[in-house]
Amino acid sequence: MDPVTHLASGALVAMTLPGTRRSRWFMPFALICAVLPDVDVFFGSTPLAYLTVHRGITHSFLGGAGMALLMALLFLPLLRRAPQGPPEAGSGPPGGVHAWGYARYALAAYALILLHIFLDCITTYGTQVFLPFSDYRVALPAVFIIDPVMTIAMLAFIVAAMGRTHRRAFAAAGLAWTLLWPGASLAVQRHVHDTVAARLAAQPMPPQSVAVIPEALAPFNWKVVTDDGRRYGMARYQLLHPDAPLAFELFEKADPVLYRRLSEAEELFRVYGRFAMFMTQETRQENGAPVVAYRDLRFASTVPFMRMLRGEGVPFQLFARLSADGQLEGFRFVQGRSAGGPGAEGGWVPVVR
Repeated sequence: MDPVTHLASGALVAMTLPGTRRSRWFMPFALICAVLPDVDVFFGSTPLAYLTVHRGITHSFLGGAGMALLMALLFLPLLRRAPQGPPEAGSGPPGGVHAWGYARYALAAYALILLHIFLDCITTYGTQVFLPFSDYRVALPAVFIIDPVMTIAMLAFIVAAMGRTHRRAFAAAGLAWTLLWPGASLAVQRHVHDTVAARLAAQPMPPQSVAVIPEALAPFNWKVVTDDGRRYGMARYQLLHPDAPLAFELFEKADPVLYRRLSEAEELFRVYGRFAMFMTQETRQENGAPVVAYRDLRFASTVPFMRMLRGEGVPFQLFARLSADGQLEGFRFVQGRSAGGPGAEGGWVPVVR
């Protein structure tokens, strides 16, 4: 999820624990731990590195444990400084968190990192929580990558917890909201999936499969993706207008034979193939050469205002430039919505044979 949501989760944890207000350093410690897994964005300097590193080892259970041990070690001298001010009412034993040992600081850091991992797992991007043993990506279709309802409510609980009374109760309620809202959204997703699947099954030519994933402003908007074997269909489902017709756009699925050949020629295609969920292809001519554009419908939008903001671009596109005999000559990866990309020849990276 976005950094604001992660920071808010760290603040809620810090405000929920007893005795933290008397420690000058526990809140910074909690905030850093809450966003620490995203340090991996600084190591994805190439398309291949970005797809393999982001939400990789720093977002895994094992990698998170290592970071927690390191954070507790680095902050130990600061966290154990003498407490400031009189004890809070209901703050527990005298001294609060400053009297903790290294193991409790490490456990607190790990809990904050696990909360970060959880908040990323409830989106459809995919998080490699089992590294280094498996690169399987956990992706629960609960919330959109930015969920204003969830985040604004978390910030409201933080403001309430800064008051003079019931501070920890408000913070604990905000933490509960952080866990319960995704669960409620996932229940809505299940309901929408069953509703749409039943409607499409009654058609003369039902699709082979139906997927429902969050859209901008979920749970009020959902993206429906169908698969008929040759093409994907994509449509918007509005929770407040459940009987509205589903206006499907159709997209050609990636040709598995061609894509296998491209994967053998360049590793980025192999990695992208494992990353993508609903991979489509579009072939066009560019400067006299055939160019195949691959994109993942997870990152396309069915919501009008999102399309207006993005224009024609879709994040995470991979382009292949082919020779006359169908061999891969160059490739280009577009991480953002622009049409450009890193590499030589106007964004194209030539294939070295």
